[in-house]
Amino acid sequence: VNQVFFHDDPVRFTDAVNKLCDELEVRVKNHNGVFPKGTTRVIVSGCPMAVPNWKLPFLIESSNGVIVGEESCVGERGSRWLTEVKGNTVDELLDAITDRYFNIDCAVFTPNPSRLEYIKEMTKKLHAKGVIHYSLQFCQPYIMESGPVEKELEKSGIPTLRLETDYGMEDAGQLKTRIEAFGERLKKK
Repeated sequence: VNQVFFHDDPVRFTDAVNKLCDELEVRVKNHNGVFPKGTTRVIVSGCPMAVPNWKLPFLIESSNGVIVGEESCVGERGSRWLTEVKGNTVDELLDAITDRYFNIDCAVFTPNPSRLEYIKEMTKKLHAKGVIHYSLQFCQPYIMESGPVEKELEKSGIPTLRLETDYGMEDAGQLKTRIEAFGERLKKK
């Protein structure tokens, strides 16, 4: 849903989201989850996984895991810190847009302690057992930041798995093995 709003027709998207929210409210009321109880809840953080790159979500969700939050450029970051409608002149309106963009905590903008704090908040709020920090091989800022992110999250008691991959499927078996091992670690937590 977070990714589709970049591309979809606003009217069609809004209608689809409203229908989805109605369905989810009924499912919550009836305690009817998508995954069985005991499925390991994880946050995915790091590089954007733009549509149609479904490799990592597929590997996680076919390994007794469920992604409950996505902290990336195409995750919640796109709708956090919305631009405040303030100002009467073009310059004042541009200042409001600039203020919003200076809040973005992408790996390109360092240091960015707010990103780490937000990952911690998401993990707690969404009852996630751990974080999978995802880096695409060509996205150097997230690769460079992955070590410090893992170190800080682990220090805070949040198990973290760093994965670096590309769009190809050649490493899918290797990634699945690592994700399954991480899931076993989380079950012991």
